[in-house]
Amino acid sequence: MKINFTKKQYETLFKMVQYGYWVASDTEDNKEFSEMEQYINSFAKDFGMGGVQFIKDYEMYDLSRELEDQLHTVINEYEDGVFRDKLAYHLARKEFAEESENHEYNQEEAFKRIMEIEEKYHLHIEEHGLGKLKIEE
Repeated sequence: MKINFTKKQYETLFKMVQYGYWVASDTEDNKEFSEMEQYINSFAKDFGMGGVQFIKDYEMYDLSRELEDQLHTVINEYEDGVFRDKLAYHLARKEFAEESENHEYNQEEAFKRIMEIEEKYHLHIEEHGLGKLKIEE
């Protein structure tokens, strides 16, 4: 089977593979992801894409620091968003657990209340960042 890509489509595929490889390689040892990433990288020159070079000593395609930094900008924004979402999620569940010791909720009320609390934390983090959060002992 042969698949043809335009330069723009290849660049999009390249980015998608890099983002996927970043996540997968950080969470599991998956040779298949590494092989696919190297295979896609091997076509960079054919598509006129700079920033990818073959390193003979390691027999692999590697990204220039500049290209890596460009890709990591998106990855860092994503990770920051995930962090804020998870922080709001966990803080809301903690607050709800404490609140529900003194109040009984049915399933629908509990879900609605958790969403309200989580939204409160999202708004707080959006407005103030992490600057006003503190841990008390």
